[in-house]
Amino acid sequence: MDSLRYTHSAENDLLEAWLFIAEENPEAADRVLDAIAQEARNLLSQPKMGRQRPELAEGLRSWPTKTPYVLFYFVEVKGILIARALHHARDADAVTNW
Repeated sequence: MDSLRYTHSAENDLLEAWLFIAEENPEAADRVLDAIAQEARNLLSQPKMGRQRPELAEGLRSWPTKTPYVLFYFVEVKGILIARALHHARDADAVTNW
């Protein structure tokens, strides 16, 4: 079975997203994170469908989710590694830890 792993940075991104949304609506925060998790699982079936992002890091790909968040990930031999989950308005060029 293919594995889906998250870096600590990606886990922190998701926690920050949940906390921000949950200030107004905890149920909506849960729905957003559930949707992001589903998109990440979908990437396992076709991991190369995301856009290549060599300008950010070698081997990095990105996938815009149905939410305002973009998954940045690396394809691994046995799955994918989610490096970051950033709001689409965030400047990905300014991120240094992939």
